[in-house]
Amino acid sequence: MASMQHRKYRKLTWRPAGLLALCLLALPPPDACGQQVKAETMVHLEALPVLHREQMADFALTLADYIEEWDWMEEDLPEPVHVGFEAILAFLGSRVKTQYGSRLTVYSGTDLKYLDRWWFFEYEREDLLQHDDQQFNGLTWLIDYYVHIMIGHELDKYTEFGGDSHFQRANAIALDGRFSREFQRGWDERLDLIDGILADEYKPHRLIRNRYYRGLAAQKENKPAEARTLCRQAVDFMAELHEKNPRDERLKEFLNAHYLQLADVFSSESPTEVLDAASSREVYDMLMKIDPAHRSTYEKHVERLSR
Repeated sequence: MASMQHRKYRKLTWRPAGLLALCLLALPPPDACGQQVKAETMVHLEALPVLHREQMADFALTLADYIEEWDWMEEDLPEPVHVGFEAILAFLGSRVKTQYGSRLTVYSGTDLKYLDRWWFFEYEREDLLQHDDQQFNGLTWLIDYYVHIMIGHELDKYTEFGGDSHFQRANAIALDGRFSREFQRGWDERLDLIDGILADEYKPHRLIRNRYYRGLAAQKENKPAEARTLCRQAVDFMAELHEKNPRDERLKEFLNAHYLQLADVFSSESPTEVLDAASSREVYDMLMKIDPAHRSTYEKHVERLSR
């Protein structure tokens, strides 16, 4: 049976601080900076022997504690970064400690998902998970790596390339894991992944997310003109990417997740806004070319502009 916990924020305990964070915080008052990362953890135990299934019954909660009870960043965000982990555990044997292997899915929002096929670690129920960036740990280092990646993506929403420091931290973890004496399979792929995120070729994707999410924020604040301007910039970046590579999978995944909200932004606020409506029709034409899979949605919005 899968083990899944959704937990409320509570007072944190002190742990040794490493380079991954400055310190731990006690439960803040309502008007202070709150929890930084909200973790959704799901661990599938069906493949484990009965004894080890019992031993790992609280593992999902342990992981969530490890993630949520740590101060990951200096930046202040309006709400916690939501990160999901789903693991399918397999028993690999027992030597000094019990060894497990897992496929791990890491996700955040509707358009970010990573599948990691090579998670190997040792664990006993009495182990206390600690943040330590000096001594390799197959369990905690992988969690740290993906949390920093997801924080980086979240910060990119607010500031252009705002996630750089966290992507670089994930890169440092992957490098250390790759060349650790306790080298384990999978770190080559993780190093390739984060190198790809930091590459110049990926920057347009980061700019698309930045303009899109800033545009949605402006729309929620009842600033339709600003929302359209920002999202138009996102569409322009999409058009450039599509021109270079019409089969860009990342772009398709982004549009599959957000095409409805994006189309809604360019709906004219008033029938008298003739120039704005013309501009919106131009955007819809661009979107139909970039994203033919959702052409019918864009055509419906064009029809509404013509009424």
